Amino acid sequence: MRSKILRLTGFFFAAVFLAAAQLHNIELIFGERINEQIAAAEGIVKGLPHWRVYQNRILGPFLVQLTGNITGLTFGEAYLLTTFVLLCAFFLVLSFLSRKIWKSDVAALATVAAAWTFNSIFMNGPWLYPWDYIDLTVFTLLTWAILTSQSLWLIGAVLFLEIFNREIVIILSLWLFIDAVFRFLPSGTRLPKIKIEIHYRQIFLALGLLIIGFIIIETLRRCLLIREIGPEFFPNVKKCGYLFNVQLLTNLQLIFFSFKYPLSSFVFNILILWIPVFALVAIFNTNEKVVRVSFLYLIMWIFTVVFGIIYEPRVWISFVPFLVLVFPAVFSNHHHFLARSNEHH
Repeated sequence: MRSKILRLTGFFFAAVFLAAAQLHNIELIFGERINEQIAAAEGIVKGLPHWRVYQNRILGPFLVQLTGNITGLTFGEAYLLTTFVLLCAFFLVLSFLSRKIWKSDVAALATVAAAWTFNSIFMNGPWLYPWDYIDLTVFTLLTWAILTSQSLWLIGAVLFLEIFNREIVIILSLWLFIDAVFRFLPSGTRLPKIKIEIHYRQIFLALGLLIIGFIIIETLRRCLLIREIGPEFFPNVKKCGYLFNVQLLTNLQLIFFSFKYPLSSFVFNILILWIPVFALVAIFNTNEKVVRVSFLYLIMWIFTVVFGIIYEPRVWISFVPFLVLVFPAVFSNHHHFLARSNEHH
């Protein structure tokens, strides 16, 4: 009992310290520009977002509004407090879940320290939003749930929560559907075996999340949106409408020219190009759970490069749990979670 109390205390203070240090870095990086991020979040609450596509991302901005209502703080002050709390929650959740995987306090603290480092790289660029901080915890829970064969309904609950945070839930639902039909299984050779194995409950859950998610997202946009004010602020930027904007060519050009002048972005470029390589290596792993989660992040990487704006490093924040939880599972001999081999289907 005493050891559990000490562990809880240690993880709590580590989370608070790392969150405070992360928030300090954010304030140093963005300076006065953080006021623009606050205004963007407040615009969602007021129905005046920069872009219509953001209007469904209500979880973070309304959490800031709730914090302000409870504490009496201004929206800007509540924004900073909420950011700190969300970062604390992420580091605390990651500490406990990595402790469950590796059965080691030292490994858990090393994991959150690594996450802090990756955050420092990705929390950069022109913008950073409340939904980015929430995604850290959402994807930590999702990655852990897959690695440790948690209940399918737990995965469904995490994805349902993400509906109100970011529309990436549509991509996650597509993965859930593919994962319900096709599985990469160890074959004893270099190439994994692709097995068609239909899991009906997962198919119904995936289709339900896909349909319900799309309906909720579009309903929130129609009901809460008063006016899209982005065109007023950014007249030279293409309007973000109903559909995805393909950014692949722009992103490839950006990567090429940034390697030509690499001093300011070399580490970042190496990292985002290394993610799919690592995911492909992990797909050839002998552990089916590692393969499943790696396939998910490979799909996410492809969608991010094709439709994302990669000069905003924040789009890679959701990959942090993959980097800090799956990498050790692939390249170490400690496989504590392998004991829990029962599938959740």
